[in-house]
Amino acid sequence: MKEYEYSFKVKSIDPYIKYCEENGYTKEEETTQNRILYRNVNKTMARITAKTKNGKTKKILDFKDDNQADVVLKVSRETIPLEVTPENEKAVDSILDMLEYTKDKTLIRTRMVYKKGNVTFEIDKYDAPEVMFVVAIEGEKEEVDKTYAIIKEKINNEIEED
Repeated sequence: MKEYEYSFKVKSIDPYIKYCEENGYTKEEETTQNRILYRNVNKTMARITAKTKNGKTKKILDFKDDNQADVVLKVSRETIPLEVTPENEKAVDSILDMLEYTKDKTLIRTRMVYKKGNVTFEIDKYDAPEVMFVVAIEGEKEEVDKTYAIIKEKINNEIEED
């Protein structure tokens, strides 16, 4: 399935949380995530994400196009997630090995998800490998384009420019 998202580093996540709260977005979840990224020469990546919410941890595996370009708008393919359980963990490791994925890095973050209609904000505070803040706006193309235009106008000075 295709994913359409604007993703960008910011100086602070506070203005984005405030925007969501003041504009009718519902906070759907807040999780602590430990994500291991695996890369392959075929320009895709595998991700095993352990999500902890209310003291319970769930692991999922998914695959995504590996778009490391420093562009704000990303359109990529992404698989449906597969739950990693103690019963299938060896099979998951075997699949990653067979497809020649190698471990790249581990990300530790807190993710807040706000949603309104067909637009989702994923607001991340990374603690590792470095402290940084990232906001992603994803969903239906037209609505996401419109939302990003509003955000860029209202909060433009918060977007980090490299």
